[in-house]
Amino acid sequence: MTDRQRRRVVRRWRRATVRQALKARWSLRKVDVVGKRALVLGDPTVDGSDIQVGDDFKVWSGHRKTLISGWGTIRFGDRCFVNVGSTIIAVEQIIVGDDVAFANEVFVMDSDSHGVEGRPHRQAPVRIGDGCWIGARAMILPGVTLGRRVLVAAGAVVTRDVPDDCLVAGNPARVVRQLSYPAGCRRAWHDEWCPCPKVAAVEEPA
Repeated sequence: MTDRQRRRVVRRWRRATVRQALKARWSLRKVDVVGKRALVLGDPTVDGSDIQVGDDFKVWSGHRKTLISGWGTIRFGDRCFVNVGSTIIAVEQIIVGDDVAFANEVFVMDSDSHGVEGRPHRQAPVRIGDGCWIGARAMILPGVTLGRRVLVAAGAVVTRDVPDDCLVAGNPARVVRQLSYPAGCRRAWHDEWCPCPKVAAVEEPA
């Protein structure tokens, strides 16, 4: 890429960021507390009765609607990202740490809404630790606590607590392996904008 092409890309990116920041002011107007530099792409529904989001919050909504709602408490830490088609609904409490990413069409809810076989429905807070990455179409069910830097595989259904630094997969989700991160690494998902120190990836043992 030439310098001229690079400058053109940067200008387009900056214009898009301005549009997304303006969109965030409207889309997040019903949120109680909005941190700095929030960005919104598309037209998500964010209308819960007790929502707070930290700095650098991003939410995308496209071919499938993104929904963040409910009459419970929802808290997002700093630098969280919610991708297209995700559904996050709190009846009691959903707490999300810093540096958490939700991929496409993730489902998180702290209530089953209805019981079966005449039993009452299940309802319990959900807690997602710092640096977690929730894969596409994964489900986090009521009462689950994810530790720090947990990677939830695409399509996984998480029904029980997960310790720090683990990859979980399947239905019901089970620990596949322990994850090893470079020193100072904050999150399971990594890209060129990662806030972590610029370190080489951990080498797999021979």
